Amino acid sequence: MGAQRKIFGPIDVLITSWTEPPIRNAWLTVVDERVESVSCDRPDVPPDHLEEPLGLVAPGFVAAHHHLYQGASRGIHVRGGLIDWLAVHYAAWARMTAEDVKAAAEYSLVQLLLGGCTTVAAFEYLHPVGEDFVSPVVSAARDAGIRMMYVRGCSPRLEGDLATLLRQRNVDVDRLVESEKGALSRTSDVISEAQTDFLRWACGPTTPVVDDGGIFNRALDGVAARHATYLHTHFHPLQGSLPQGISAADFAVQLGLVREGNWFAHGSKLTPEDVAKLGSQGVGVVHNPSCSSLLGYRIPRLADWWGTNNRIAISVDGAASNDRGSMLSEVQLAWQLQAARAANCGEFDAPPDPSQFLASATSGAARTINWPELGELLPGRPADFLVLDLANLDFAGIPGIAWNTPDVALFRANSQGLVQHLFVGGEQRVRNGRVLGLDQDTVGERVKGTADHLYLPPTR
Repeated sequence: MGAQRKIFGPIDVLITSWTEPPIRNAWLTVVDERVESVSCDRPDVPPDHLEEPLGLVAPGFVAAHHHLYQGASRGIHVRGGLIDWLAVHYAAWARMTAEDVKAAAEYSLVQLLLGGCTTVAAFEYLHPVGEDFVSPVVSAARDAGIRMMYVRGCSPRLEGDLATLLRQRNVDVDRLVESEKGALSRTSDVISEAQTDFLRWACGPTTPVVDDGGIFNRALDGVAARHATYLHTHFHPLQGSLPQGISAADFAVQLGLVREGNWFAHGSKLTPEDVAKLGSQGVGVVHNPSCSSLLGYRIPRLADWWGTNNRIAISVDGAASNDRGSMLSEVQLAWQLQAARAANCGEFDAPPDPSQFLASATSGAARTINWPELGELLPGRPADFLVLDLANLDFAGIPGIAWNTPDVALFRANSQGLVQHLFVGGEQRVRNGRVLGLDQDTVGERVKGTADHLYLPPTR
């Protein structure tokens, strides 16, 4: 069979990389799942090889930190601090079955696809002993046609006094934690599976183990290294866990978390010096703006991060801690928060450059999760891209000249964050706002039943 060639165009606005100027009235040629060429001239091919005219085409987003199993944990308000919030959700998650995990993951994936995401690093850390919670997520991603970095998480400990609090509420804590030996063995079994163009593996502790001097973290990172992959974890660090007189970056080294290619989520307690030191050692950091806003984390000055570390990503988070499944909306929020922060701190007279935020959600995120060929529409790269309909009501009132700077136009006008079409490897996964690989109506009905089952008080 010969090469399969697809021609997309004419394209009103084509973004090959958010670090490069847009191309107006362009054509995109895809051969065997990869970009062959970008041109301002119509390719000399038979008309039946041509796709429809398109509005704005841009690289698909790369979500560098997400929890797909939390798709059934939306809209839950909890009074109190982090432990109170975790207690409510862990009580529900302790009751999850493999079917619940799949229903929740399918919903999370639908939200991601509709929001322009073509790759997700899914940090899944619920793994009851004797049960398989990996296969449901992998199966859902395969059906959705999205690329996935499955991060096999684990919880040898729960945060603070959470385990005691949950046991007082008769929650089966044993379904939430694993022994250290069991976590190492089961993680190794998962990430030893073959990696493909659509499925890769990583691992990490949900929260770094700090009471053993880093022994467990080093052992887990060793498992990752033996399988030629990396470690990912949440790293703030939590209040009271950072020894006096030591920086967060040095603490991460002490805990065995630092190795080139590893990456952390949130980093809300990191100083610019911490981020720079981590960057010098090849460790990335993911900023999750709506999660930070909801849980009251400090909003970092991203300009400081970008100046010293090229592995900085912006991502949505699991639905329990935010409800922005759309990467476009999440990145827009990141820009707005930085603008507000800068104005309140007297740092800038104008908001930061929007293109830097979009780059951190595409090419920057791809570097962060060690999948660097993603995030840009360049010859030889995977043909992962989103399409926005510029004739949509969302973009009404924007003069055509504004699309000469599409990053600014998107951030000042976009409100819904939903794409018209989405392609992964040149294959269409969203058409006219509807996901093709999953029946989103059925997915919605199923996940509502799952959410009710998990969060409504049990009947007696």
